[in-house]
Amino acid sequence: MGVIRVAEARANRAWAGKKVLITGAAGSIGRALAQGLSELQCQSLVLLDHHDHGLLGVAEASAARAPQIRIVEVLADIRDNARLARILELERPDIVIHAAALKHVHMGERHPGECVRTNLLGVRNVVAAAEHAGVSAFTFVSSDKAAEPVCVMGACKRLGELYLGGRQLAGSKMRMRSVRFGNVLGSSGSVLPRFEAQIEAGGPVEITHPDMERFFMSHDEAVDLVLGVSAAEHTEAVAPGGAYYVDMGAPHSILALARDLIRRSGRDIEIKVTGARAGEKIRERLFDDYESVSSTPTEGLFHAAPHAANSCLSDVELDEVERLAHQFDDPALVHHLFALLDRKLGRRARLAG
Repeated sequence: MGVIRVAEARANRAWAGKKVLITGAAGSIGRALAQGLSELQCQSLVLLDHHDHGLLGVAEASAARAPQIRIVEVLADIRDNARLARILELERPDIVIHAAALKHVHMGERHPGECVRTNLLGVRNVVAAAEHAGVSAFTFVSSDKAAEPVCVMGACKRLGELYLGGRQLAGSKMRMRSVRFGNVLGSSGSVLPRFEAQIEAGGPVEITHPDMERFFMSHDEAVDLVLGVSAAEHTEAVAPGGAYYVDMGAPHSILALARDLIRRSGRDIEIKVTGARAGEKIRERLFDDYESVSSTPTEGLFHAAPHAANSCLSDVELDEVERLAHQFDDPALVHHLFALLDRKLGRRARLAG
């Protein structure tokens, strides 16, 4: 796959002396970002998460790795507006990387209200706090599931991208970018450690569909992409509401991955097909038919921008999503979410996986 490698000189210009805040710092991507940034010349790293054990671990590891950098641990939930605003007002970061999210598709389908409150309303909360604190640059970690979204998690990620576009159109002074990528190998909840655990237990190894395919990248590749897009100087004049993605090559067969892991184990393990779960697509995409794709001066890096002229999401439209989310009527919330998304993308109806 194409991978962005941030030249040391440019990386130093982008990060040297900067205060960087990472939300979701205790998650797999957050931890990898903290490690990557600790190798640059940041002034401080503010690590924010609501998972106390994971936050403690990433803060201690970052302090040990980069004693010259001020490490700040912040135990907080991105759904708490008042606390977010206070934290950013006190810390005044230059750059915010928003990686906090609920990441399991099937959990988002079973608990859509929780997914919306974290993965969409949480974006607005962090953006609002960042704008109020005078943050200069904001990077939103999105997902390939935002392309042709059919699950609640993917819909939230796509609407989050469109909300950043709405803030740009509203005149926000903060530079905002969204980054899409696929599954990160070895991340918490990903298929690789789950298969390895099933093999260790003697099987069976469970796959949901024999034709399932996914894009994969390593932690290092994910960090290179996020930090590369955040640091790049050529991404200012793009259409709002879009997202950057890197060429990840051909998607990988989940069945072939399972067979390879079993072969390497040297054990005779059964593979069991359990059936695709709600919200799962057989194949993912990095962009869809409702977007225009353009290349960038960075080899392998592309930008997907929405076709529809009024695709960006406004605060008023998000207010209605929030109102429904707090009524705890999940079917009504999901219906409204996809109707809004269909209207924004210019598609006729919610698509089936």
